[in-house]
Amino acid sequence: MGGGYGIGRRAALAGLGAAGGAMLIRAQDARAQGVAMTYVAPFSFIMAFADVLHAEAGGFFEREGLKVTIEQARGSAMAVQQVIGGNALLSRTGGVDHIKAVAGQNAPLVSVGTIAQASPFFVISHADKPIRGPGDMKGKTIGILSQGGATDNLLDIMLVQAGLKPEDVKKELAGNSPAGFALIERGRIDAYITSVGPVVALREQGAKAIFWNTDDHAPVPGQCYIASRDQAAKNGDAVVRFLRAVRKSAEDMFADADLSRTLDRLAKFEIAEARDRRVAALTLREDMKGWVSRGRENMLRHGPAEWAKAVELMAGVGIVPKGSDATKLYTNEFADLALKG
Repeated sequence: MGGGYGIGRRAALAGLGAAGGAMLIRAQDARAQGVAMTYVAPFSFIMAFADVLHAEAGGFFEREGLKVTIEQARGSAMAVQQVIGGNALLSRTGGVDHIKAVAGQNAPLVSVGTIAQASPFFVISHADKPIRGPGDMKGKTIGILSQGGATDNLLDIMLVQAGLKPEDVKKELAGNSPAGFALIERGRIDAYITSVGPVVALREQGAKAIFWNTDDHAPVPGQCYIASRDQAAKNGDAVVRFLRAVRKSAEDMFADADLSRTLDRLAKFEIAEARDRRVAALTLREDMKGWVSRGRENMLRHGPAEWAKAVELMAGVGIVPKGSDATKLYTNEFADLALKG
């Protein structure tokens, strides 16, 4: 179990097996009426969100007795506020963002599952003027996705790990798209941090780009599902069902050799990256690698060593207080139950 959260097995099992209990929901009844919940995606729909989008489009939530409404937020901060305010049970955010919010700002949140255990972010530069690591960044201009966000914090962590200071680089906002490479070619930036989608697109275009994953220099948990502590305790049954549906959806996607069935289902949603099915499949396959980077048996589980290391790195930069307890950030109780059924 993920230490320190204090949700007991009984709370997590509420509605799953307590015969005669007020929250008892038989499987057939749940399928008929559905337990309603809201999930907030932090941004507009992209291939990286296929974990939840495919679970909905493929009927996996419905088969677990859930009626999931998926909303789109305008940034992770908005998504977090929807969860804290009780307007959504779950959302998704970066491990760095979650650690900063809870350990650094005392947000009443807990991570109930890690979907992307490896970092989803890559550093892209031009092969003629390569940035092969944070040690090459001194005096350079580096593109980030947002000020104060995950890529901004990751950049600071990497710089400090390389013996540099955050002020040793100039930061500029760069979009999460292949178009960011044009800023490099025009000399406006020297490199930028982005998700796997632009990496795959640039590779397919034959661009003279080199790229590396931020985990090479700042290993932190990639993306996690978050809930408020109170709502996780009150709605443990729904959280377990949600994670079980995501797990079964992921297994179905891994079994889809060319991802054609998966992409057909995802066509239900407006995903710009999906317009080129070949590139979409390559992008999705790369994203899926991060779901099982610690092995399929640990899909959705938090890795204690990874979370502890991330807190240590972030404390070294001053993002969170030194001595912060990583085990207070997450629980594996829900994921353990979801992986059993």
